[in-house]
Amino acid sequence: MEQQILQEEKKPKVYEEIFKHGLILGIAMFILGIALLFLIQGADSFMVMVIVYPLILLVVFPIIVSVFLCINLRKSIGGYWTFKQALKSIFIVFFVGWLVSFGLNLIYTKVIDTTSTERMQEHIKERTLVFMKNQNVDEDKLNEESAKMDEQFAKQNEFTAKSVFKNITIGISIIFVFALIFAAIFKRERPVRLESFPTEA
Repeated sequence: MEQQILQEEKKPKVYEEIFKHGLILGIAMFILGIALLFLIQGADSFMVMVIVYPLILLVVFPIIVSVFLCINLRKSIGGYWTFKQALKSIFIVFFVGWLVSFGLNLIYTKVIDTTSTERMQEHIKERTLVFMKNQNVDEDKLNEESAKMDEQFAKQNEFTAKSVFKNITIGISIIFVFALIFAAIFKRERPVRLESFPTEA
């Protein structure tokens, strides 16, 4: 009985580890998002602003962080998990991370620095129009593009129940796809041992 209790105590607290890794991912994504916010505002090059910074901070670093967390999570809960277990665990990690990042970003942009998003959008608009002007785009096209960007930014800044529900739905779909990919990569079946095979009577 005592041995069974000790074994139970030694079992990894799976969900505790999953939520902890999700929290770490969320904080990391928030920091990367804030870094991108400030880097874009200071970028003079159009290509750096729309390609280099987003590629590094929204693709490369998040993948590196996610890979590290998946490997560490698998190790912390025993070192093995089936595809189903990996999918469930990784999906929860990504979903918790997304919620944490979304919540922190909301607090920052709506409470702490309420003009940060608008400043970034204005800078994007300004550098885009300068880039187009350097490409000898005529004035009518510039005005059309300016109006189009204003409309897009206005939609992005909407904060209604409908927009929140839409963002959550899209977010869950994307998270599930990435969880499938990561689960296929990081699943590790427990090796079959000789004693697992039935012996002849």
